[in-house]
Amino acid sequence: MFALLLLAAACSKNNTVTPTATTTTTTTTPVTTPTTSEVFASTVPVGGAAFYSFNIAANGTVNVTLNSVSGVGVPSSVQLGLGIGTPAGVDCTVTSTATAGAGTAPQLTGTFGPGLFCVRVYDVGNLFDAAAFKATIAHS
Repeated sequence: MFALLLLAAACSKNNTVTPTATTTTTTTTPVTTPTTSEVFASTVPVGGAAFYSFNIAANGTVNVTLNSVSGVGVPSSVQLGLGIGTPAGVDCTVTSTATAGAGTAPQLTGTFGPGLFCVRVYDVGNLFDAAAFKATIAHS
């Protein structure tokens, strides 16, 4: 009977487990707002492109604004391709693109780390004559 009493006491013992807290630390690189503005003015031939290289000093936002497009036989509503990427010889390999008409607000925005980058402006297939353009590149 004594053994039965010990067995019953052992079975009724309440064991509680206390969960442990897990701490996660996330490190983020701060993104700066544009502090430098560069003007890129050139001409896009029919079926062609033009590009401009620039250097980014810190991880931050890049805004590209196609300010104006003009030319003989080029309607004011024409849209061109915009791209941000890295220089590749005599061209620019883009990683972000948009098709846009001239305006006052950025039409292409991205976040990039420090380094050498480029903006490419190109015909998306609707030019019948060369188009002069002006674009603003704002970056850190």
